[in-house]
Amino acid sequence: MYELLDNWITPWLDQSIGLYLFCLFLSILLGFYILIKGGDWLSNHSSNVAFQLGVPPVVVGLTIVSIATSTPELFTSISALRSNSPGLILGNIIGSNIANIGLILGIALLIGTVPTAGAVSVAQRTCLALVTVGFCLLLYLSPANQIGLAGGIFFLGFILVYLTVVTLHALSKKQPAKSLANPEEIEPISCGIVFSVFMLLVSTAALWVGADSLVYGSKNLAQLAGVPEELIGFTLLAVGTSLPELAASVSLVRKRQTSMLLGNIVGSNLFNIGLIGGLAGIMGPVRSGAPYPWIDYLSLLVATFILIYWLGGKTLKKAEGIVLLLVYLGASICTWMANS
Repeated sequence: MYELLDNWITPWLDQSIGLYLFCLFLSILLGFYILIKGGDWLSNHSSNVAFQLGVPPVVVGLTIVSIATSTPELFTSISALRSNSPGLILGNIIGSNIANIGLILGIALLIGTVPTAGAVSVAQRTCLALVTVGFCLLLYLSPANQIGLAGGIFFLGFILVYLTVVTLHALSKKQPAKSLANPEEIEPISCGIVFSVFMLLVSTAALWVGADSLVYGSKNLAQLAGVPEELIGFTLLAVGTSLPELAASVSLVRKRQTSMLLGNIVGSNLFNIGLIGGLAGIMGPVRSGAPYPWIDYLSLLVATFILIYWLGGKTLKKAEGIVLLLVYLGASICTWMANS
């Protein structure tokens, strides 16, 4: 798909810069839409297949639904690797995690109050802290500011162990873990297993097409504007691939399902680093090309530790939401001013 878009759109650069820009923006918007729809289809129909096969709901919530929420970022990162744009990957991972905390939770808090007592366990908060610190230290201390094979194996191994332990713990307790999707809220769609299997194939193809379209438009827009790929990944890709989480978070806070809201944010950030960062490192390596990448690492650490501190039992209100939005705005302004 990437090559097809290149053959269609690139010739317009020599004929009309305005039309070329229009095609790039159209490619980005189309990519966003297809990614969101593909992620929805994947989540709904994979859950339906699991229910039809008798898989326990808790396993569905802790594995299928949680991974499905990260599929836009995952496929976008794979497409970025295939198009030789590793900077988009790091920008997308870091930007998505900061957006999940600063932008998404911040907007949710403007709508309603979110109590944190008992929502996310100490163990899962500790996991988030360790994997975030490890991710930032590896990028900062490595000679080429990169994640390679060893780092990729570590992060992917971490998320696999995390999934196994949390799932086994939930099964032993016979109740859903609060840190990820709440399986009691998962309702199978009304269709047969054969159709769902077919839709899984369709959704996978849609994710590939959407990711290629989004990466093509973003990469060429960055090159045309003369800005590093990390900045496009940090802002445009990060916000775009986080739109499903934003819609879900607004719905959850209105329904007062605040434990699921907080759990999904923590789970999404863990998966972004562990699953996406791990696979990218194994398929990569991926490295930063920004002049001052440590600004992004510092912003991620600040946002993450604010969240972890507040998850200790604080009731989050509109004031905290404004603080988070300011953190996200400040991180975006700092990285654009320093790295553009």
